[in-house]
Parts: sequence; structure tokens; C-alpha cells
Amino acid sequence: MDHWVMAFVGDHARENHEITRRTNTFCVSSNRTPIRRAHPGDGVLFYVAGEGFVARARVSAPAQPPVVAPEWSSKKPPSMALSVTDVQPFPRAIPYKFSGDGNHPILGFHRYALTGGFLAIPETGFEDVLGRAGGWVEQAETEESYPVAPARPEADGAVPRSTPSRAPEPRAPASVEPATEGREREKRAAGQHAMSQGRKQVALWTVAEMGASLFGIERARKFSRDRARTAEQTWLRGGRAEERVGEELEGLRAHGFYIFHDVQLPSVGNVDHVVLGEGGFFAIETKSHAGHVTIRGGTLLRNGRPFEKDFVKQAWSGCYGLREIVGAEVAPLLLFTDAFVEGRITARGVRVLPLKWMSGEILGSGSRHDPAAVKAAVARLSSATGCHPSAAPRLA
Repeated sequence: MDHWVMAFVGDHARENHEITRRTNTFCVSSNRTPIRRAHPGDGVLFYVAGEGFVARARVSAPAQPPVVAPEWSSKKPPSMALSVTDVQPFPRAIPYKFSGDGNHPILGFHRYALTGGFLAIPETGFEDVLGRAGGWVEQAETEESYPVAPARPEADGAVPRSTPSRAPEPRAPASVEPATEGREREKRAAGQHAMSQGRKQVALWTVAEMGASLFGIERARKFSRDRARTAEQTWLRGGRAEERVGEELEGLRAHGFYIFHDVQLPSVGNVDHVVLGEGGFFAIETKSHAGHVTIRGGTLLRNGRPFEKDFVKQAWSGCYGLREIVGAEVAPLLLFTDAFVEGRITARGVRVLPLKWMSGEILGSGSRHDPAAVKAAVARLSSATGCHPSAAPRLA
């Protein structure tokens, strides 16, 4: 029995992963992959770019050219389709770090090989992944953690989703899941935008690096590699920071707040978090920068130097866009998850604070809205952006 990796990379990585989970079919567009050598019974691992290994399965039928166009997203039409069965998702993604230019010492392949979509993995690497996944399973059995949602009964062979969906409409205050489960759900929902953008950027620059290497353009190869590493550090680190904020925001539900994540405003862009409740309306921008944050002459500084962007202007842009939609004042907050913020900083009307002060700032704002106005604002925001609250108020 051989062992293989199905790699979901590029702009459509998450979409194609969902397709394979739903249809039990994996496709490739390149004729240079070893997909024809896969036989029924062979072991398969699912790898999602920017996350790691997320599931295992078995090959159920040899790869064949598709008779009809399969459901698949790619620039070129798929040339081969492989069927799998017995898909078992891992409780959490299993990441591996690829360092240097050689093959991974455990997995046995170069990170470039993942761009082909289908590759072999030695039995020792396969067992190492399963061993780490088994450790997560044992941990999940002894800890309180967010359970993986069951598969939809209407989809044969569907695999449980690891990311909870957002509520279809605002809900009335009600007692819902335990606080520990709610915190984990909000953590998962909060960082999706940054994580998605990070995967796209990493995949784009990895392909560019591969192309430059193929044509022997050393400067372009090094530049692309540096950009891929930068994208991984900034976007994925930003996603983890937003997850931490989402986890903290869960505690506000008991105080009657609705929580939105990743709100896309027309002509403005993305607002990381929006909090609406009787105690005030807030737009939160999250930054994962480390260092010592101070202010001088209205300009925010990190370790004595200005930031690379005007984060205060960014916070106000999202705030103005929200005000037009909800028809009420919205307070902008600029939140640093990993930096030391010196004192109580207000930069051009924007409160700048560390993560540990966020809940206290919101609960102590002194703003008051009646319940009807809050529900109306939630409905308007959902209607204008297509983004629904991931969490509604929870009775204590």
C-alpha cells in the first residue's frame, strides 16, 4: 500500500477542499502528478495551504479522465479525477514547518511539490501525521473544546465542518451553548478573512518563486520567497490575532451585545469586528504588531517610529461607513494584541488599547441604546453587507 497527499493550494484551496469533502472526488489539472499510480486502498492525507493536514482517507477507485466536467475550481480544466472514501477529519489542522530548500526531514518532500496538487509521502511521514492527529484526538477527549459539527445528512460521505457557520439572522436573547464552547466558536469565526488572504498570498508568491527557479532567475526567486514568508507572517499572524479578539468578545454576549466578524463595507473595505448592543456600537480594528506603542503629536509610534500605515485613518474609515448604515454613532477602537500600549492613548478620537482592556472599555463606555434601536441596527447592517452576527446575546 502506498501513501499520498492531496494538496489544496491556490486561490480556490478552501473551495476545492469543500468540494472533495462533499463529493469524495479530487481533481488535478497537471499531467505531471503521480495520481495514476494511486490504487484502491492506498492511504491519503488532505493538506490545505496555510493550515496543514486536515483529514485522512482511502483511495476507492483509480484515477480516470473525467467523462463530464467535474465540480472543481481551477484555471485549467481537470485532467484526472480520483475517488476517495472513509474520509476522517482531524479535530485540528496539523501544521508542519518547511525550512530551507531541501526536502522536509519527516514528510520527505519539498514544499514546492505541494503546488502540483498530488504527491507521494513515505510511510514514516504518513504515520507521523496520524500520530500527531491522534494526540489531538486524545486531548479533545479530556478537554472541554468546541466539537466538530456533524455532517449534513443530505450529503453522502460529507465530512464535518471545522468552522461554524454564522447565524442566518439576529436572534433574540437566549441561553445557548456553554461559555467555553462559545469562546472557541468565536475564535474560529473571527480570523477567517485574514487567514484566507494569507493562504492566497502565500500560494501566489510560492508559485512565483517556483517559476523564477524554473527559469533560473535567482533574484526573482529570492524576492518571491521573501514575499511568501512575509505574507505568511503578516496575514496568518493577523488571523491568529483576530481569533484571540473573537474569543474575548464572546464574554460580551452575556451583556446583551451582538458580535460581527469580518464585515465588508462597500467602498471602504474590511472591518475586523463590529459590536452592537444597548451599551454602545463599536468598530474594532485588530493589529498583531509587537513592540512598544506610544503617541507623539497625534501620530502613533512603535518603538519610537511611525507605523507603516495610518491605522487611525483606517479605523475612522470603517467607523464612518458603519455610521451611514446603522444610522447612529459608532465608536472606533484600535486594538493591539501583542504590543505594550503605554497609558490610555487616544489618537485623533480613536481609543488605542491592548486586548486585556477591550472588554472594560466597551462595558464602561456610558453609551445607551434601547433594545429596538439595537435590533434595527443589527438588521440594517446584515441587510447592507450580507454579514450576519456570529453571536447574539446570551442570558447569564
